[in-house]
Amino acid sequence: MKKFQLTVVWIFLFFTCIASSIHAQVPELITNKRFQQDAKVAIDSLYNFNFKGSERQIASWKKKYPNDPIWKLIDAMKFWWQIISDLNATSHDKHFIKMMKQADYAASKVLYKQHGNADALLVRTAANGFIARLYSDRDEWIKSLRAAHKAYKVYGVLKKNIPALPDLKLTKGLKLYYSAYLPKAYPVVKTVSMFLPKGNEQKGLQCLREASKNAIFAKAEATYFLGDINLNYEHNYKKAIYYFKKLYHNYPRNNYYARLLVRSEYKVGQYDDALHVIDESLQRWKKQNIPYQKILKENLLYWKGRIFYHNKKYDQALPLFAKSFQLSKKLPRSQHRKFYVEAAYYSGMILEKQGKKQKAIQQFKLAKKAKVEKNFQKKAQTELEHLQS
Repeated sequence: MKKFQLTVVWIFLFFTCIASSIHAQVPELITNKRFQQDAKVAIDSLYNFNFKGSERQIASWKKKYPNDPIWKLIDAMKFWWQIISDLNATSHDKHFIKMMKQADYAASKVLYKQHGNADALLVRTAANGFIARLYSDRDEWIKSLRAAHKAYKVYGVLKKNIPALPDLKLTKGLKLYYSAYLPKAYPVVKTVSMFLPKGNEQKGLQCLREASKNAIFAKAEATYFLGDINLNYEHNYKKAIYYFKKLYHNYPRNNYYARLLVRSEYKVGQYDDALHVIDESLQRWKKQNIPYQKILKENLLYWKGRIFYHNKKYDQALPLFAKSFQLSKKLPRSQHRKFYVEAAYYSGMILEKQGKKQKAIQQFKLAKKAKVEKNFQKKAQTELEHLQS
């Protein structure tokens, strides 16, 4: 009888362990249609700075599958917007990289037990991709390439496992474009270009367009990169405006997209359109008390001043430059900020035109002492030499 009881207990424990093991398996949520729908809404909420709404959308999934590494990635993506909202502030960099590395490590632990788990592969690809992007924003190209190479290796496995996932076009597009562009633009990258995969700028842009249209999780990122590449590398400002307009309308609470759209519209002389976005955004941020209002105002008041300056409305431009400059002074690393330097320079130019020599000199001295925008520092020096001669 005892032997029978022991056998029953053993069988019970055996199946309990099996059930526990099965329960511990991390699912592949990214292949689940219902999860795809909820995740898309959550990511859209996140990009629209509705972090509570994003969390609510995935709460039930997170509760049911707490060990999925995708949650660590999403937490790090929330923190990403602190970084990108003010790239001049570098104090959050280490923490962000740590969060992304923790997501990467959590995913690697899953892959150790479940080779080919799609969620874990996606997390490792995205986490290293974000790390690469931050390093590129800091002009640390070697570190950026190392992280990008790691992301691309994992992407290769994910592509074999889920070849139909449209989001994969984002990684492919970035790989093709930057592998072709970076060695030409940056000598330091050229020294390690033999380690880069073969690139093709036009094919890369085509992949990004496909991702922007069809991606489930990465549609906004693909659209952003199309705008960024056309603005900064291809110098196709009208195309940049097209993509940034899409982002601005889809994510009206995102300060970064509003700022990029205004900058692009100014580039092509669409001043009325830029003024509309500036006034609309400033009113929205004030009315809804949306985060990063100071950074938005620093940026948009400067561009509004530039528009009035271009139209020779100097009396209207001067207080806008003054407000932008004062906001820059209160923000991190003020002398490293573009708008600190340029607002001071243009204030000096207006004061000089108004015959206020000493006040103009003060502004040019501020611009000259800044740590960035060497072109404006030189122009400020030229004006100082003229006024003090």
